[in-house]
Amino acid sequence: MRLRTFLVSAALLALSVAGDAQTPAEPPSPLRTLRPVKSFVTVTDQTIRAPKPDDWVFYRGNYQAWGWSALDRINKGNVRGLQLVWSRPMGPGTNQATPLVYGGVMYLGHPGDVFQAIDAASGDLLWEYRHPLPPVASLRNGLGQRKRAIALYGDNIYTVTWDNHVLALDARTGAKVWETDRGGELNVSNSSGPIVANGVVVAGSTCQYAGFGCYVTGHDARTGKELWRNTMIPRPGEPGDETWAGSPYESRWMTGVWGHLTYDPELDLVYYGSSGVGPASEAQRKMPGATMAGTNTRFAVRPKTGEVVWKHQVLPRDNWDQECTFEMMTMTTPVNPDASVMLAVNPAARGKPRKTLTGVPCKTGIAWSFDAATGEFLWARATNEQNIVARIDGKGLVTVNEDVVLKEIGKTYHVCPTYNGGRDWPYGAYNPRSNVMYVQLANVCIDSTARADRGPQPQFVYNTTNVGKFSSGKDKVGRIDAISVETGRTLWSWETRVSNYAPILATAGGLLFNGSMDRYLRALDADRGTVLWQVRLPAQVVGSPITFAVNGRQYVAVTSGGGPIAATQLAPTPDADTASGTNAVYVFALPQ
Repeated sequence: MRLRTFLVSAALLALSVAGDAQTPAEPPSPLRTLRPVKSFVTVTDQTIRAPKPDDWVFYRGNYQAWGWSALDRINKGNVRGLQLVWSRPMGPGTNQATPLVYGGVMYLGHPGDVFQAIDAASGDLLWEYRHPLPPVASLRNGLGQRKRAIALYGDNIYTVTWDNHVLALDARTGAKVWETDRGGELNVSNSSGPIVANGVVVAGSTCQYAGFGCYVTGHDARTGKELWRNTMIPRPGEPGDETWAGSPYESRWMTGVWGHLTYDPELDLVYYGSSGVGPASEAQRKMPGATMAGTNTRFAVRPKTGEVVWKHQVLPRDNWDQECTFEMMTMTTPVNPDASVMLAVNPAARGKPRKTLTGVPCKTGIAWSFDAATGEFLWARATNEQNIVARIDGKGLVTVNEDVVLKEIGKTYHVCPTYNGGRDWPYGAYNPRSNVMYVQLANVCIDSTARADRGPQPQFVYNTTNVGKFSSGKDKVGRIDAISVETGRTLWSWETRVSNYAPILATAGGLLFNGSMDRYLRALDADRGTVLWQVRLPAQVVGSPITFAVNGRQYVAVTSGGGPIAATQLAPTPDADTASGTNAVYVFALPQ
């Protein structure tokens, strides 16, 4: 009897399970709210224009992208006492994230569109949102999984998702507020994140896996409505079309704005830079001598309308994927360029202080300075070894070195720097008290052999066989230079064996924080460039370090992890222990 009862019960259970299997399961909710953020204060334009030192409310600390903190409780005298206070695992993928901290809450974007609010002092999760994505196989542009930056404004967190949607989440609960599809083209994505300027969410795009048509868009921060859209490549008949050697518009591949954007609220100008074109080889493009207007160009635009106020091409005729899309910083400074270190100086540049747009916008490693309001060229100088630019005239017009133009299939050219650049996306920092900027660089060149065996699809920039090697006289790849913004002179240069492919944080405590591919997070003396403290983490440290304070205690945070990063920068140091994976965020403080 017991056996019969057992068999009947088992049969009923099997029928029940079978019935359940035929009922479609409801998809899991993308939102998990454990505790709403209490006492959240709306983030206004003034909040970001004059950020409190205790917060890190913008991806570079302020609109101008200084990467600077006025906190000095951790300083040169006590930094050796830094200890880990908490850490949290992060989702898999290429991890180059910058946390934001506001009111004691950390907002963190993970690879693959996972977003969290975390108690910044304890590491406790408050809420989590997972953006529903289409099948990964359809997300052909893998660069979109990166979450280098998210934006905080009003009551919302803003991001651009892997599937090219602009997304707003409620900062208190993580609930979706609005979502706008920027075009449905899954070959187009965004790797660096948006900014919010004057109430407009401004976001660029990456086209490394797409054809023509990359763009920058501006969206109403309240509704997500698209207000404007700027493209870089001229269409037939438009100004600049004549610089494309008659090539069909459909073959003008890949130029986008995938780097970080900056904003000057006093001038009400957003600044961004465009990338190069694919294929990199001029021989493969069949466009000999074409300067390609719109590529590798700095733009200054009005955030409300997208109106281009000024622009300047900093590298025509790119054959080397030198992508001039990195951030440039605005600062008010005397302009007294030292001609002995310059590639070019505008004869009218010297004189009274003016607001400049200064930085290293391209992989070439050439530092540029412009008048931020008008775009007037001020000066340009090389930092690392480079042989791509032959000369720059007094108006900032560039002539490339014909000897390294990839004109001949099968020929090997020695090019400095590499396709990963003398600098790449990891952003620099600026100390407003000393008027010094700090730039992450790399001492690497490349032997590149042009090929013509690639298909027509714009899947990769390169159509070359490449071998990375040290720059002349160097045996170390990683480097930081401290450069006077007034004169352009290098004040000091620090080098390390393995690529320090990571952004820089500068603090009022006299410190620079910087990560490395060999898994170190380091604190350097900002005045001398000497290492004062370091800790080794489980994986590459390529995220952006930040600092913040909660209840009077200062913290330093950084993300670490994995992904295919800086391949040609690693080639000269096969001995390096550059473990990848184990994505996490780490938070340090002095003992209480």
